[in-house]
Amino acid sequence: MEFTDLIKIKKIENVRCLLDAFQEAPSGPGVLSVSAHVLCFESKNAKLQLLNGLVDTITINGTNCTIFSKDFQQITLIIENKDEICLLVETLNCLSNLDDIELTLPFYCKPKTKGLNYQVYNELLELEWLEFPPNSSWDISKANLHFKITECYAEYLVIPKGWEDVMLKLSECRSQGMTPKPTFLYKHPIHGKCMVIVAGTPVKTPTLQYRLLDKEYKDLDTLYMQSVVECTGRAALVSESLLKDKLNKREYEKWHHLKLHLPPDALKVYISEMTKKETWVSGNKKWLDLVWFFLCSTDTLITYITEFGRSLLIEVYPRILSSLLQICMESRYRTLYGLLTSIIRKDWLHSGYNFRHESADNSCSEFLLFLHALRQLTLWYPSSFQYTAEFLAELHTHSNSSRYGDFVCNTEAECRDYDAAHRTVSLWEGRFADGEWDVKSVNPGYRPSETILRPWVFAPYSVQDWASVFLRHRTIDREREKVGKRRFVLHAKHKAMSEE
Repeated sequence: MEFTDLIKIKKIENVRCLLDAFQEAPSGPGVLSVSAHVLCFESKNAKLQLLNGLVDTITINGTNCTIFSKDFQQITLIIENKDEICLLVETLNCLSNLDDIELTLPFYCKPKTKGLNYQVYNELLELEWLEFPPNSSWDISKANLHFKITECYAEYLVIPKGWEDVMLKLSECRSQGMTPKPTFLYKHPIHGKCMVIVAGTPVKTPTLQYRLLDKEYKDLDTLYMQSVVECTGRAALVSESLLKDKLNKREYEKWHHLKLHLPPDALKVYISEMTKKETWVSGNKKWLDLVWFFLCSTDTLITYITEFGRSLLIEVYPRILSSLLQICMESRYRTLYGLLTSIIRKDWLHSGYNFRHESADNSCSEFLLFLHALRQLTLWYPSSFQYTAEFLAELHTHSNSSRYGDFVCNTEAECRDYDAAHRTVSLWEGRFADGEWDVKSVNPGYRPSETILRPWVFAPYSVQDWASVFLRHRTIDREREKVGKRRFVLHAKHKAMSEE
């Protein structure tokens, strides 16, 4: 496929542009050009460059063509010729929905690099640091070697002993092949070792292939769940609701049920409602309610582990809940090194998160929701995190920018297929490997502490908007920020002069 076949129109003249939803008057007439990777606009008083991959949705209203980007930018192009509008929309839809990584990302092909971020994380060393396997009932298996079972997990899995031969068949029982997998271990002073286990939701209708091969297929997941609860001892199931299917009823008999009061598609519904409005996400109470829900759920999970001594099997939103839970309970994950090389790679890159097709109006915005909740924790405990809210905002930017190779692929298997470790620069290699720490990324007041952090469930109104992410492209807010910085500088100068 060639780009010349996809680009229906390369240049449009006499285009006026509104770079902000709050901009009162459009810019003067300019030239809009479309290349293989970038949408460019330039006039006497305005300039725009937007990666085609950042285009999220496009709406047409008369001569106005409004583009909503994945980084929350709203651009309105005023084009008098309706035929040119149709050709532009067709071109952007084609260029923004390419699935070939080498065609989609303009910065993909790089010189040979050290691939540091891909080497500093070692699956076996991580399991050894977490003290897996926790007891003789578990084993580290190579069943997923070369990603034979699922691409959503690493190659080494911690599973109950005796189950390695049926893992491929068992993966058909869970969405995305995500069988229950331990990801964190906590040593309870009374009840011993408690594990955090993540899994995909059970599949109600197995594939016909395995139903014909094994008549006991319907009981396979049930038996495995019973084996997991026997190996963990005290365990709780974290799900949105109990299954009513008779085939899976026995699966939950030995589990303590911890129900989270949020339907599984609520995140998708909430975001799709909010992105249709001019306010987008920030300032919308429903989005803040979601952030508050996940923080409260994290606090509930911490209670079940630290006070009740229960292991947890998380079936609903496993990436968000397990990541927040580990960060709150383990100080290692509150450092830049732990966040980038462990949490992001273990719970997001290795679990099949759709970074490349992340959108502002679908359930793939889980990563943004996780970062927003983590940013709120940094506000509650400012001295407990080595990274700052500015770094988290930058992390969201780079998850869409294609500048670093950490986020160009959706799975670890895909990264290996495209040799991303040698053809791209990782975020860790590009920013922190040389020991040069960015002032904006590192918290100067950071004080390492082994204390378990508990979200402030008693202060729901303390959850704040994230203006540096959602409002960064709005002119009125940028001007206010500049005025605030000028006032701060003048106040500091006045104070220094008065002291002299």
